[in-house]
Amino acid sequence: LKPAKELTPVERGANKFAYSRRKVFWGVITQFVRSGYTSDATIDKVYQVHGRQLSVSSILVSFRADRTRGGHSNLR
Repeated sequence: LKPAKELTPVERGANKFAYSRRKVFWGVITQFVRSGYTSDATIDKVYQVHGRQLSVSSILVSFRADRTRGGHSNLR
């Protein structure tokens, strides 16, 4: 597997569902890293907000639901 940033438009289109589902997560990670947090600290913050007991898929669903409400208050 190669990183999403190295996917061609055709490959990205073939995996549109997975790509768009993860895009919300990576947007939050990017926002925090640009603010000075490390990626590890940001991921820990995500788990702190959503809980370690949830699966990655459930966390991604939560991110999408939060996005429609302007994002989770602890992840802004």
